[in-house]
Amino acid sequence: MGLLRILALLTLWPLTALGQAPAPGDREAAFGAINEAMLAGRLTQAADGLVMLVAEPTQSAFHAEAYARLGKVFGKLDLPYSALMAYEKALRIDPNAVGGEASVALDLGEKVGDAAVLQPIFATNLRLATDDKTRSRMAYLAARENQRQGNHAVAQGMLQMVQADHDIYPEAKALEGVTLSLQKRYPDAIVPLQIALAVGKANGRDHQFVNTVQMNIARAYYSAGNFPKAAEHWAQIPREDPLWLEAQFERAWAHFRMEDMSGTLALLQTHESPYFRDLYYPEASLLRIYSLFLLCKFPDASKQIEDFQARYKAQHSTLMGLAAQSSTSLFSLMRGHVENGSSDLPPSVVAAYAKEERFNQSLKAIKTAEDELARLRNVNSNPFSAFAAQWLDTRRAQLVEAEGNRISTKVRGMEAELGEMIRSSDMSKLDMMQLEQRLYERAANIGEIPDAKRRVKRKLRRKVNQRIWPWEGEYWADEVGYYKIDSKPDCPEGMQSGVPNQ
Repeated sequence: MGLLRILALLTLWPLTALGQAPAPGDREAAFGAINEAMLAGRLTQAADGLVMLVAEPTQSAFHAEAYARLGKVFGKLDLPYSALMAYEKALRIDPNAVGGEASVALDLGEKVGDAAVLQPIFATNLRLATDDKTRSRMAYLAARENQRQGNHAVAQGMLQMVQADHDIYPEAKALEGVTLSLQKRYPDAIVPLQIALAVGKANGRDHQFVNTVQMNIARAYYSAGNFPKAAEHWAQIPREDPLWLEAQFERAWAHFRMEDMSGTLALLQTHESPYFRDLYYPEASLLRIYSLFLLCKFPDASKQIEDFQARYKAQHSTLMGLAAQSSTSLFSLMRGHVENGSSDLPPSVVAAYAKEERFNQSLKAIKTAEDELARLRNVNSNPFSAFAAQWLDTRRAQLVEAEGNRISTKVRGMEAELGEMIRSSDMSKLDMMQLEQRLYERAANIGEIPDAKRRVKRKLRRKVNQRIWPWEGEYWADEVGYYKIDSKPDCPEGMQSGVPNQ
């Protein structure tokens, strides 16, 4: 920008010479020329004067007010992200003095997709002089920040400040339920989640919100030990929703804990289909293997282990390569996929972020910052453009780093987890061989294979609007998710294992 331009501009404002600024109590001397520029409609000149004021250390008593005024000027210049960053600085310096601007800052945060930048400020400043509607919005963001920091009890208390008639109330109750779950208070979490679901539906929340709450209700019931209710809520996730496959997997765990191995295998049959084999569900494959193991179907389980290793060793190799890349590179790849519909990232990684609200909000903010930076370059002769561009560059870099680190952490975790699962699968195969050996040893002692424990045979019931036909080895898209399995255990009396407590 040039030091010469800054020095030239300083001659326009009553800051006299460097080091000879007016006394802190002299507001007129500090803001007089700025006020004149505003009244005359010379917005860019007013913005230049304000950035010079905040750059002057001797004028620190006026910095909060100057940043707040700068936010208003940037708003009028149609620079919403720059305005948000100016308000953020004002609130950070003296929240009590400029607390009346909190509502404007919140509106800007929602507009550019970066309300999160205000979270740290509100997390410790909920007593600002503002209206109840604004305080509810502040409390929600403050709770999110405290939850992020692990202060779950504090977050829960802050959420009580969100009024029931506020638009954000469903989100606040959903967050309260998650916060209680993180404190392992699973029965207590169910009520606020149910309120979030009911109010969210009544207020016209989209399917993403409704189904996410359904998932969290199911998880709370599961963790509370109520497996039938958990399965009931997972079953309500519609087949076309992006969360459906995860709901099928988690529902399979509920059936497993109810010792319904047939139900477990039926639900996991979906994950074995070619439509989803490229996604990251190694635990689903291992749960399927374990279910067969408990049914003493050792040959089938051994075959599944071989398939598991063949299927996931390739994924593990891909994840190892991704884990070696930088977080910035991973973010760029994911961004490219979201914006262009394709990338070099495997489906196992893409699925975690392509539809995720947080990633897409961050991406919206990054794109908004980039667009505004391009516009600021068109007015780079004004000193305010350099200040605003630096703020936006810094914030953009923070968002890229945060999202890139999240992806990198996820990829590294998947690589480590999958490597351990592959190693453990060899031990599982050894365990099955030992149990199978025990079965044949008993057969040698008594001269015959012991009969499997008898089970009551149940007729498969069909509803009037259903058709049932046997699966013959082929997968069809319209059949996925509707499988039913009636598998009898092959375990002799006294040999079948029970489902362990978890």
